[in-house]
Amino acid sequence: MNKLFLATSISLSMALVSCGDKPTEEIAENVTAETPKDTTPVTVNEETKFKFDFAIANIPSPVGSIDEISKWGVDYNNAFLVDAKKQLAASSEFAKALALGVFNIDMSYAMVNNKGEDVLKYMKTVVTTSDALGLKGAVDQMVGKRAEKNLSNKDSLLTILDEIFVKSDSYLRTNERVYTASSVFAGSWVESLYLTCKITEGVTDAAVKEKAYKHLWEQRFYLKNLTDLLNDYKDKKECVALNDELKKIHTEIDVIKDPKDLKEANFKSISEKIYALRASIIK
Repeated sequence: MNKLFLATSISLSMALVSCGDKPTEEIAENVTAETPKDTTPVTVNEETKFKFDFAIANIPSPVGSIDEISKWGVDYNNAFLVDAKKQLAASSEFAKALALGVFNIDMSYAMVNNKGEDVLKYMKTVVTTSDALGLKGAVDQMVGKRAEKNLSNKDSLLTILDEIFVKSDSYLRTNERVYTASSVFAGSWVESLYLTCKITEGVTDAAVKEKAYKHLWEQRFYLKNLTDLLNDYKDKKECVALNDELKKIHTEIDVIKDPKDLKEANFKSISEKIYALRASIIK
């Protein structure tokens, strides 16, 4: 593993345990090295890149969504999360990209709840999954010194996580990379929706539940933008299958014209579809 990224991962995890958890012996290493430069030729189709940039600019961050949800006052529950040790060796590139998005959100959920031990587990999984996709060098380059310089600022660290593969022009050099970034982002949104519903299930306060239902209802705007982005990949059978399920979820939310009309039965039906989709991603 690249020593800079290992050191950054360890340092990042240490920063996130500052509110309680003690670092383990494993986080003693502190090595820095030159960040590798990406020399991949730029061959991305400008129209493809424009559509991607436009879509991402009009879809709020799933990491930010998790940060907002953490303020509802619902206790952290790591039973909601995917097993950080889950093996993905037999998965397709598309499945690994989706999983990377899922792991990124699970790590963010642990991060905003100051659960340093879980953050460290998911940081390792993000590294492993990135490596399996051949993206470790890109992560090294995008995170690098930025994380080291922002260790005391959780908001800055969340921003860095949010930008991995998605908002970096230095990474989006080819059409295939744009597709990978779109897949990572889609995985992030599925996991964000999943956690939204799981956390909402634990809400007992009527005012907070109303806020949670409104939050889910508002996702119809962003799901439409996400499905429009994925529509450009009609030649990718697995992406089409995912997008078909996202469209079903969007349709069910979109028919509700006012958040106050989203009732328990609506929530149950929508959440079941989201749970089923998430289960199909993480097998």
